[in-house]
Amino acid sequence: MLGAVLTGVEEMHLRQVPTPRPGPGEVRVRVKACGVCQTDYTGYLGKREQIPYPTILGHEIAGVIDEVGEGTGEWQVGDEVALSPVIPCGRCHYCRIDKANHCRSGIVIGGEGQPTIIDGAFAEYVVVPTIVLYRKPSSVSFEAACLAEPLAGSYKGLIDFSGLRIGDDVAIIGCGGMGLLILMIAAAAGAGRIVALDISDFRLDFARRLGAHLAVNCAKEDAADAVRRFLPRGPNIVMEAAGTLEAASLAFDLTTRMTRVNMFGVIVPGDIPVSPARIHFTETAMDSSFSVTPRVMVKSLELMEKGLVDPGRIVTHRVPLSRIDEAMGLMTSPDRVKVVVVPDDEM
Repeated sequence: MLGAVLTGVEEMHLRQVPTPRPGPGEVRVRVKACGVCQTDYTGYLGKREQIPYPTILGHEIAGVIDEVGEGTGEWQVGDEVALSPVIPCGRCHYCRIDKANHCRSGIVIGGEGQPTIIDGAFAEYVVVPTIVLYRKPSSVSFEAACLAEPLAGSYKGLIDFSGLRIGDDVAIIGCGGMGLLILMIAAAAGAGRIVALDISDFRLDFARRLGAHLAVNCAKEDAADAVRRFLPRGPNIVMEAAGTLEAASLAFDLTTRMTRVNMFGVIVPGDIPVSPARIHFTETAMDSSFSVTPRVMVKSLELMEKGLVDPGRIVTHRVPLSRIDEAMGLMTSPDRVKVVVVPDDEM
């Protein structure tokens, strides 16, 4: 099969590699769509110490089962599926308390965040255990279904951890793929007023179309002042989805009384100054959200099936597998939100 093999920093080569065969409890999925995550791009740039060489990246996956191993139960050839990239052990303490994203013996498909990494879906096929399979609703496109995992992570952060309640005002820092998915969930869940903050007018225009009531370009105006003018009592929730220390610092600048802050995007090393006294006297609450669990994967696909959120709306570029280098190049484009890699015969 054709696979995009990462062999070193910014060295991703299309190669003919052995087509994998499923073993017991496994299926082979013909990849129909695979989203390009910032994790993939930073891995491509050599900024992920955990990612080994050589490897095949790609963990936002949807496709069709084309071969099954023994003991795969109800799964059959032809089933359309979305995948979670996390393969938990099912036995450790965290798995047993429904926190499989913290599994200490877990495996991740084409990504990072678990102790073991296996080849992902920047390829024609991927072999996975049935535990990571979720049925794709017939009404949902493959390009939307491949974003089930980032949508699930966004739901987990905003709903499960930050506890969005109907009427809550929400500020979202960063209008990339994750920030816009959070925005769509907020709108669907009955948020009051939604403020989107970014340094790209292109992405802020996207945010307006998806339901933002105010869009603030942090490079052109004082972001905290703009938010205070629009929300005099401040936001109920601040979601940091930009992934920078500057965004993390801004998140605390936006807090007032009883604001709930979610450190959702920052995964780079470093520190920011915070005031414990201010946190105390304003009763600021802080949390974060990492990866996904089976429950939120189910919720994600339900949101799509019921027409509440369509993650396909944030896809700006479709790139065939044979031009994977183009997909990596697009990650720095100012006119890009979500890039999806698809089979050549789908173009």
